[in-house]
Amino acid sequence: MLNDIKIELQNIADTIKAITNVDVTIMDRNLKRIAATGILKNNIGKFVPKNSAFHKSLTTGEQYFITNPPNHNICLDCYNKENCEEKAELCIPIKDGNNIIGVLGMCIFDDETKNNFINKHEDYKNFESRLSSLISTRINEKKLGFLIEYRSSELMTLINSLNEGIIILNNNKQILSMNYYIKEKANLYNIKEHTNIKEILPEKILDRLFSKNFHGEIGTFEVNQFKFILNSSPIMVKNEKKGVVLVFSDFHKMQESILKANKSSNIVTFDDIIGESEALLNAKRQAIQIAEEDISVLLLGESGTGKEVFARAIHFASSRKNEVFMPINSGAIPENLIESELFGYEKGAFTGANTSGKMGKFELAKDGTVFLDEIGDLPMHMQVKLLRVLEEKEIIRVGGNETIKVNPRIISATHKNLYKMVTEDKFREDLFYRLNVVPINIPPLRERSYDIIILARYFLKKYNKIYGKDILGFTNECEKSLFRYSFPGNIRELRNLIEYSINFEKGKYITTDTLNQKLNSPINIGKDLTLAEMTKLYEKNILKNYINKYGDDIDAKKNIAKKLGISIATLYRKLE
Repeated sequence: MLNDIKIELQNIADTIKAITNVDVTIMDRNLKRIAATGILKNNIGKFVPKNSAFHKSLTTGEQYFITNPPNHNICLDCYNKENCEEKAELCIPIKDGNNIIGVLGMCIFDDETKNNFINKHEDYKNFESRLSSLISTRINEKKLGFLIEYRSSELMTLINSLNEGIIILNNNKQILSMNYYIKEKANLYNIKEHTNIKEILPEKILDRLFSKNFHGEIGTFEVNQFKFILNSSPIMVKNEKKGVVLVFSDFHKMQESILKANKSSNIVTFDDIIGESEALLNAKRQAIQIAEEDISVLLLGESGTGKEVFARAIHFASSRKNEVFMPINSGAIPENLIESELFGYEKGAFTGANTSGKMGKFELAKDGTVFLDEIGDLPMHMQVKLLRVLEEKEIIRVGGNETIKVNPRIISATHKNLYKMVTEDKFREDLFYRLNVVPINIPPLRERSYDIIILARYFLKKYNKIYGKDILGFTNECEKSLFRYSFPGNIRELRNLIEYSINFEKGKYITTDTLNQKLNSPINIGKDLTLAEMTKLYEKNILKNYINKYGDDIDAKKNIAKKLGISIATLYRKLE
């Protein structure tokens, strides 16, 4: 430790020599001379023998004032006893807390100086003790400096290892330091220390950065083609703000992580849309034709027909395929939260809000595709806001006043008759025409009956693999039952039925009996239907199951009507 301040120690030794006319030597804990004056200066870097007075002081921690070397008891074993030129010697240990880290010595080589030294030796001892304490204090300062330097280096190493940009500012908005990541990503190698941050960031956000103790997300910006999300945290020392830490998160990486979190990164192609019916192939042809065009699409079809699969296929066939696909179910979000979910909110925008604010789905999608499912369920007040976003290509977060540019492609979907809703003033006409640029009708499963078996075999293969089963196929009777069933829940219901059957089938082929366990269940009812519609479907399914069991000829139907206690005319009417 003493070696780290040897220049300062030499200055101290020279000062003592000038004041007292006494030579000084300073040794570390290994008795190596660090500093010296006069004839002792030639011995700097050399070691003092261990059987010396300096060694005694180092090992005991005591002061020694020797006036009669070489006859003093401490000197009896000294190797230089016979040739000693010293007339007197003062040895004072240098301490760092309870640890002895060296010795400070004053050596006298003439009688006149010795006599003067003896007369004032108490003053010299006090003087030397203060110098020893001064050296100890300087050592602690050096250690503290080393610790601070180490911690700073440790912190910068940590900061430089982050996959986010970091810039640290003082209260004058000057850059104190920044990590390698931000230098490389935003090409800021030429930015010097103490440069004002306004050279990098838009000046309009600086007041917000330094307003009180702002903590949280600032927004999305771009510097030298590096698009990032900026967050800010104040540097507080004893409740006083001393600066700001800025965190720059790569916007595209953030999007990728959101994609994974939402399972939106699953690539879907048009080959994943299974079926050979002309109605389905026509819908696919339309979708393929407009996929690369930056145009709004409205997917029309009953629940469970695969509207989201179509939307994903369009997205991944477009020029936006490397951007975010953001599905939003308009009917699944509570009305009081839908605006904040779509457009985000600022810190403290409402009770229960995230303390740092939150990006909305439109902001996250930005240049990708937003899929607005169940658009017919969007509240009227949100229809106005959505129309503005589509026309202005910008949003304002809840509780904020800054506009944020967004430019997603819009694909919407509904099972409702939007045109009828427009005539009933339940849906805005201007928004309807904005969304309905290219309408694509996706047929229900009952209108593509021959696709039922194709899809059933596809799901059989899929769930065999998932559940480790080895079901070989369907019995002929089972395939006939599947073909005849109306599937009010469409593909979703068929998929659910096959998944159920694979898990409950005990043989190698799925049978009608296994299907009927599910089809006859009272909970097997399609969604979004009125009570009358559900009752009609339920009755129809019961009748179809009887037909599957007893046959489809006129005598079989008369027998079924008799069993159910209805007329043959009622049977035909309920089968319509």
